[in-house]
Amino acid sequence: MPIPHDTPTDHGLRFALFGPLTVTRDGRTITIPQTKHRVVLAALLLRADRLVTVEDLTTHLWDDAPPVTARKTLQGYVARLRKKLGHEVLVSHPAGYRIAARPDQLDLGRFASLAAEADRTQDADARARLLRAALDTAAGPPLADLPQECFRHGERAELAERLVHTVERWADAEMALGRYGEVLPRLRALTADHPFRETLWSRRMLALYGAGRQADALSAYQQARRVLRDELGVEPGEELRRLHQRILSGDVPGARRPAAEAVAVPSTLPPAVAEFARPDIEADAARALLVGTGGAGPGIVALHGAVGTGKTTLAVRVAHEVAGHFPDGRLFAELRDGRAPRSPSEVLGALLRVLGVEPEGIPAGPAERVALYRSLLAGKRVLVVLDDAESETQVRPLLPPSAGSAALVTGIAPPAALDGARHLRVGVLTDGQSLDILGRMIGHERVRAEPEAAGELIDLCCRLPLAVRIAGAKLLARPHWRLAQLAARLDSPRRLDELTAGDLSVRDSLGIGYDGLGAPARRAFRLLSLLRTGSFPAEVAAAALGVTRGEAEELLDEIVHRQLLGTGLSHRGRLRYTYDGLVRAYAQELAALTDPATERTRTVRRALAAWYARPIPAVPERAPLSA
Repeated sequence: MPIPHDTPTDHGLRFALFGPLTVTRDGRTITIPQTKHRVVLAALLLRADRLVTVEDLTTHLWDDAPPVTARKTLQGYVARLRKKLGHEVLVSHPAGYRIAARPDQLDLGRFASLAAEADRTQDADARARLLRAALDTAAGPPLADLPQECFRHGERAELAERLVHTVERWADAEMALGRYGEVLPRLRALTADHPFRETLWSRRMLALYGAGRQADALSAYQQARRVLRDELGVEPGEELRRLHQRILSGDVPGARRPAAEAVAVPSTLPPAVAEFARPDIEADAARALLVGTGGAGPGIVALHGAVGTGKTTLAVRVAHEVAGHFPDGRLFAELRDGRAPRSPSEVLGALLRVLGVEPEGIPAGPAERVALYRSLLAGKRVLVVLDDAESETQVRPLLPPSAGSAALVTGIAPPAALDGARHLRVGVLTDGQSLDILGRMIGHERVRAEPEAAGELIDLCCRLPLAVRIAGAKLLARPHWRLAQLAARLDSPRRLDELTAGDLSVRDSLGIGYDGLGAPARRAFRLLSLLRTGSFPAEVAAAALGVTRGEAEELLDEIVHRQLLGTGLSHRGRLRYTYDGLVRAYAQELAALTDPATERTRTVRRALAAWYARPIPAVPERAPLSA
């Protein structure tokens, strides 16, 4: 319902309806955590710069059962949104409300503008380019983070249909130019999301056939037929059956099949996150190692360091920066599922799907999967980022096979037995680097306003990038907090509880390193954290644990290898071991939960006796190591 009003001004605001509902002002996210507030905002944005009646908003919020206080409650929601967006943005009207936003401030507006421009152009290449640009503005299904019941009356379904229809138009435009491989990843994803839409299946089959994959095109038809019969009890429609017959006979009108065209190798790198970037000097070093590799096989660069030091962030940044050296694709694979390592066979299955192999075409055996993976990448210049590797055994089957390709591997321990790998250790940050990350997240002026509290906060985060990032996220979500307030909360036994934000947790990250230890080393890690000294030598650890010195050194070496203990030399040149503050807090927490009080007390007494050269209980030459 249009109403008279002034032309809306920009106010630096941008809104996104595709994917999760997001609001930014001048590039910074405005958090609107309450679901009901987000429903009201989404309903207003769907009719941007038009009146939305109170009755319509009430229906979105409560469907056919609004409370008696619905109008008053809605007024409260609008008032809170105004505090976030500005009074001039959310305008009242006797019959409802209007959000003053221009089409170019919404991803939906930009999407519609580009699609309309594609309709007007007569140039086939321009049409494909414009439709691709329209799809790039859509970050995912519309209103993906809002409850389904809040938009039952067609708005979400209409947007979803527009998105799918645009994908189909784009696929047609690309395939008309012979670019079949370009459309396969998106068509494959959409047929999974919309398995009953035969127009998507037909385009997927045509793209596979045009890419020279007749067998996969026929397999796709059988998959579509199985879904339709099992779920709906119907056979495919005439159009799909006719295309199937033409593919069987190898005679599909208008389909080009360039012999040189191979399966598209997409780029699946996550976005680079500038706010959490490691220092430039480290990125320069990693980039130089990666593009400077040479020889008969692929280049391998391994970034290793303790959990939370930003290895993944650094790897993704470098991968984006060197993308031009690997024109045939950039693949990203997570080698851990939560805290558990993934098997190479499982990772290969995911990579093969990304490379265009249909699920039915993925071999069951690990060796066959490796062979197919290597054959698809043979002769190509591909970068494979393998994140959070557990061991060399896990990594080797995932390496690309050809010279000119490269692998960028991240992990806690250096994969020393990985032939030809070049290694770069990623450590904690300096004070200045930590403060810079914090400032980029919450604003440098806020950091400068409390320099002492900022320094204390960085100390309590032990300059660990993950901890600094979590602290920044908490302060960003709570603009009313002073830095000193968060520092006081961290300076307590609940420090690890405080260092959690969303899916980020220092405790969970440290658990990855801990889980990789054997049972005797886990026991040593817990109990040695009870020693209140800044550092300790191996003989004190041996006495505290009740084992021989040789056994203690083996246990300590295992813990150091997992980046859970630091090492240094005393003034006499003797090796000593030390806990980082956050690691010690985690180990002591585990000790309190796992080890009996008598065992904890005995450990400390033994260590004190060793420190002061008092007699300690005799230790057998081969003491048993218990968990």
